[in-house]
Amino acid sequence: MYFNRIEARKAALRSVQPEIDLENARILTQVFRETDGEAVVIQKAKAFRAQCREKTIEIFNDELIVGCPGSKLRGGLISVDTCWTILADELDTISQRENDPFQLREEDRALFLSEIQPYWQGRSVYEAWQKRIPPQTKILRDAGVIQIDKKVARGFGDVTAGYKQILREGLEGIKETINQKKRGLIMTDPGAFETNDYLNALLIAIEGLEILADRYAEEAIRLADQENDPKRKQELLMIANVCRHVPKYPAVSFHEALQAVYFYHMALFMEQNAQSYNPGRMDQYLYPYLQKDLAEERLTPDQAQELLDCLWIKFNETCIFQDAATAQFVAGYPMLQNVCVGGINQLGQDAVNELSYMIIQAAVEVQLFQPSLSIRYNLAKNPNRFLRKVVELMQLGMGFPAFHNDDIGIRMMMNKGVPLKEAYDWNPCGCVETNLEGRMKQYTSLADINLGSVCELTLTNGIDRASGQRLTPETGDPRSFADFEAFKEAVKQQLSYVIKVCVQGSHVIDEISLKRPVPVLSLSHKECIERGLDYSQGGAKYNCGNGITSVGVADLINTLVAVQTLVYQEKAFTMDTLLMALAHDFEGYEDILELCQKAPKYGNADQRVHELTSEMFVFIADEIEQYHSKFGKMTAGILPVTGNILSGLFVGALPSGRKAGTPLADGITPSVGTDLGGSSGILQSAAQIPHDRFVQGTLMNMKVDPELIQHEQGIAQLMVLLKSICTLGIFHVFIHIIDRDTLLRAQKYPEEYQGLLIRVAGYTAYFVELDKHVQDEIIGRTPKAGLVAGEPCKERY
Repeated sequence: MYFNRIEARKAALRSVQPEIDLENARILTQVFRETDGEAVVIQKAKAFRAQCREKTIEIFNDELIVGCPGSKLRGGLISVDTCWTILADELDTISQRENDPFQLREEDRALFLSEIQPYWQGRSVYEAWQKRIPPQTKILRDAGVIQIDKKVARGFGDVTAGYKQILREGLEGIKETINQKKRGLIMTDPGAFETNDYLNALLIAIEGLEILADRYAEEAIRLADQENDPKRKQELLMIANVCRHVPKYPAVSFHEALQAVYFYHMALFMEQNAQSYNPGRMDQYLYPYLQKDLAEERLTPDQAQELLDCLWIKFNETCIFQDAATAQFVAGYPMLQNVCVGGINQLGQDAVNELSYMIIQAAVEVQLFQPSLSIRYNLAKNPNRFLRKVVELMQLGMGFPAFHNDDIGIRMMMNKGVPLKEAYDWNPCGCVETNLEGRMKQYTSLADINLGSVCELTLTNGIDRASGQRLTPETGDPRSFADFEAFKEAVKQQLSYVIKVCVQGSHVIDEISLKRPVPVLSLSHKECIERGLDYSQGGAKYNCGNGITSVGVADLINTLVAVQTLVYQEKAFTMDTLLMALAHDFEGYEDILELCQKAPKYGNADQRVHELTSEMFVFIADEIEQYHSKFGKMTAGILPVTGNILSGLFVGALPSGRKAGTPLADGITPSVGTDLGGSSGILQSAAQIPHDRFVQGTLMNMKVDPELIQHEQGIAQLMVLLKSICTLGIFHVFIHIIDRDTLLRAQKYPEEYQGLLIRVAGYTAYFVELDKHVQDEIIGRTPKAGLVAGEPCKERY
């Protein structure tokens, strides 16, 4: 069997400590210095070609799919043209920091200080942002009301490249299309020289990728000549043949298709390291190659599964590098490479096939944190057998898969302006966002809005409670509000202002990003070639306004309901008393705290809560969508990942009974400990959000006790629950199936739980690599009691 190979590669990977990898950055810097004055897109392409010619290459023991974006296994690549300060600020601490440390060799430190930093100082995207950030955007960012820096500290990401085009046409076919476009240029037309430069850059990028594949072929032959094991020798010769053919020419076998996908995938990281480069619907674009090989008996099912498992391991060989502050709350080196199976095809028919099940099996067998695995489930078209396989994977409690309601995903794409026929082909992206392979440009989650801060600013009339600084315009002293409608209107005014300030910052980032071309990414977006326009400048077929994410859904709604119920309806206390209690974090106001905690809460099937939830999130969607960027209508989402923990640090006590500095609610999930109505109450509350308006995705975590699905009845009930999510119009859920005691033991004895995978919030990571704040938040949302399909779970503690 092939398991020995897979286990050996996993062990080799897990034994390596992530390390800063500056080889690509050094080559990029050298080429930019040598080509100073040329078009930036040409410089980028030439730098990529030089990387392909010069980078260290290695074929690791036993692997069948080859390639590595950097020179080191688990290397942290730095896109220094985007942000070099991210390393400069931590040169002396990066190896010892608590979360996501990277080893930094002394020679690399010296290289950075002597060659890389001096050239890029004053030239990077991040520095341009720091100089041009609108004043009000900066004020809200620094106060934790919004988070908006993340996309100018790394590459574009948030994209599903055109892997299908690479497979079907090969680089030579794409090259011919580019040359046809060049031959049609009239050089006296305005912009023709710029277009010509751009097309030449694409050709240079293609040349580089072909050189890189050929170098791997030569390395495989070199190793084969030295190999004594006849079986491994034959494997190396097979690898050489594959690398000679793809991605230069169209793939003709399953092995070639997998290798072509990975060569192009790793090239994206070489060009700009970023999160959320998504392989997408692999069960669709790879299936014809598998089907043909199996039919012609060129592969057995086990051989095909082995190749797929080998690719799964390759997805884990690159690490995202992020600053220490970000790593504290988004730890685990998350790459957010999202693979999707299921759903329907472009004819509207069931798309589940043999490869769909094999991809699920790869997740079971490999059990590494990448790639993320998402399910598109179409209630009307996908078979029960497929849903059962999904539930069986959930049973393992290993952080996979994320479950997506296919119909809502399709409607989200249509709200982005995609026709129905193409919307059928959508794929989950990054955490829970929506995307379209080779056709869509966007920042799916450019900025986060702290809804807890919005509530607090309403209560303080725009003053930051921590600093005393005015952050937002006055919306009135809440003690003067005659009724709840006045209070709610003030909340809406604060929301409107914060959203407007986010949009202003987004427009500046769009402007800056026009000067960060990505020819490698662009060459698989055929409209970029047809239009002669880079991906960064809107060359993709569909361009969307950037995504604005809401953080703290339950905190917003619970605050509104508490004020409505306790201050205005029941008159349990005055607004002045509430403000005093909040200012003191309820210390000395324990009676007020108890009343606030007992007030109605989101997640419990309360009609008063439902009405406010619908009203407020229609309002938020309307506010965001009224704005347009040069790329399209601005877009909404609710996918905070672990931003709820960071955002909570900036927020004082709230009328919901939440204490100062504690995490906000996770995604569209109820606040910890407040979901007393079980899964039915959670789903009914979540269904009040207009999910198809929040087109960048909505994230929900639910908790199920492992004991409840260890029998056939439990499996059937969980299948019913997932179907209920679809009928209620909810977009996404992740089902946590791991008991609290296991997590507590892992926290106490991390050395015994090195391989424990856990779903954080939109991504999967090793539990022991997470910051304690994040671990505690996950443990807190793990149930003491839970429900499956409406049946109550008995208290266990």
